[in-house]
Amino acid sequence: MVAVFLRATGADFGFFNGDERVNDSARFLTGQLVPSQHFYPPFFNYVNGLAFVGLFVFGLLADMWSGTAEFRQAYFSDPTPFYVTARYVTAAIGALSAPLFYDCARRVGLSAGHAFIVGSFAVIFPIAVFMAHIAKGDTGLAVSCLAVVWAFLARIDTSRVRRWDIILGVTVALAFGFKQSALLVLGPLAVGMIVVLARREGVGQALRSFGLSVLVFLVLWPIMNIGILLDIEGFLRFQRIQTVMSLREEDPFGVGLPITFGIFGDAVTGLNPVLLAIAAVAPIWLVAKGCRLAHRDALGAIWMANLASIVVISLIVGTRQPEHLFLPNLYIALFLAAVVLMDMLRAYVRFPKVIVALAALAGFALMAAGAADVVRQARAMPNAVRLAAFLAETYPNAKIQSGIVLPVPQTVAAQRREFDRFDSLAEKYDIDMPKIAEERILTENAEDALFWVNTPFSMSGLESDETRNEDFPIEPHAWPIQPDEWVLDNWISDGFDVFVVNDFDHLWQNSRSSDIRRFHDDLLKRCDRVKDYPAQKPLFLEFDLTVFDCSAL
Repeated sequence: MVAVFLRATGADFGFFNGDERVNDSARFLTGQLVPSQHFYPPFFNYVNGLAFVGLFVFGLLADMWSGTAEFRQAYFSDPTPFYVTARYVTAAIGALSAPLFYDCARRVGLSAGHAFIVGSFAVIFPIAVFMAHIAKGDTGLAVSCLAVVWAFLARIDTSRVRRWDIILGVTVALAFGFKQSALLVLGPLAVGMIVVLARREGVGQALRSFGLSVLVFLVLWPIMNIGILLDIEGFLRFQRIQTVMSLREEDPFGVGLPITFGIFGDAVTGLNPVLLAIAAVAPIWLVAKGCRLAHRDALGAIWMANLASIVVISLIVGTRQPEHLFLPNLYIALFLAAVVLMDMLRAYVRFPKVIVALAALAGFALMAAGAADVVRQARAMPNAVRLAAFLAETYPNAKIQSGIVLPVPQTVAAQRREFDRFDSLAEKYDIDMPKIAEERILTENAEDALFWVNTPFSMSGLESDETRNEDFPIEPHAWPIQPDEWVLDNWISDGFDVFVVNDFDHLWQNSRSSDIRRFHDDLLKRCDRVKDYPAQKPLFLEFDLTVFDCSAL
């Protein structure tokens, strides 16, 4: 319950994340199995769609709506309940890591008390608490990979071999159902599993077990992700786009490894220094005479496979390493660190035992502080609320370009401008834009409406100068930077006076796009910097906000 509480507290953190495909989950309720984007498998959309059925029933009982028509209208009027529902689903999935930690610890020989402490580390794991606040597949992927480890440890400790081979296949299907990047974690792990089983039971039995698990996976995965099979060409196009977004050919080989090390040692986005150190020496302890853990060969194979996965991922992505990238690896590393700590605690006596206990307490305390910071940020008032009040009071009639979604309605003209831009880019790239639901189209200005439009960023990973020369299929909203949209004079001539910038220093100095850097340099040199809002929720991609007034130009 504590794990669910930490992950669900602050679920309505004030704005929506672009990777939360709540719209595709809503479309699932209308029978649309093919998602609008194929960056992630659609399985999680289906799970959230089923949760929306529960939301509908709850809303009926709570008099939030009287039928399906009002339920649909509620989505377009204010989709917050739908986002929060999907985040609650993610929180529940994330909370499953605690019992998985506990049962895995029991299977390697720890007592109930020590296993409970191991599970407690999963409860307060800061990066896991954070990612469970966002309704995307990373949490499901990480917990499913952890479930694969759990099923493997059960498989080598049972006489019911076929049952656990099947369960293992189910957990693999779940992992690939949430994200296809499961391959980078489970590929090395599969090799380690086969080696362990071959040494214990012979090569033939190891391959038979592997084959049965693969067969289960091959049966389940297409059913779980039927939307991919219904649009296999679209899926392959999006994978090509995903490759361009994720890979950075300009990065020197191995440049990402120090970044990866920093992530793993961070107290919020990683393990923290204490637990990273324990995870690093885990294989040494596993071969030590004092180690009393069961299945040490399996634990060693899991450690080696996890290390191989981490290194491969880091080499592939280079410097582009978002917080969630290593979540499955972090979960596995945390489990290994926790069980090694508990085994050391029961193995040592007197002063060494005190040292280990202090290390465990320090690691746990750092995690608790990190989790508390995540919850604090989730519950903090978004700067967008303060910003919107300032803009409404100071610039009620101005045309505003905003780097964040403002919590006030757009004017009809502002929305029309954005729709026209999409149509223009669709014509340029000869693609079809998704049909816009009639309920989303504004017909009159709300009383508190402002003329604001979104800053014309591309999707993350498509903004670099190098991307312009990449040969990849263009899909709606997955197009490169448009240079003419990053000329300040073009905006000024179109009547825009106010520019809201999210993370100005980064965009000005470190953006991978020379057009974006030049645009923000112009803002700084030519316009008045009238307001700054220090970030309150940086984990949730709310950075320092800066308001520029260019009305004097």
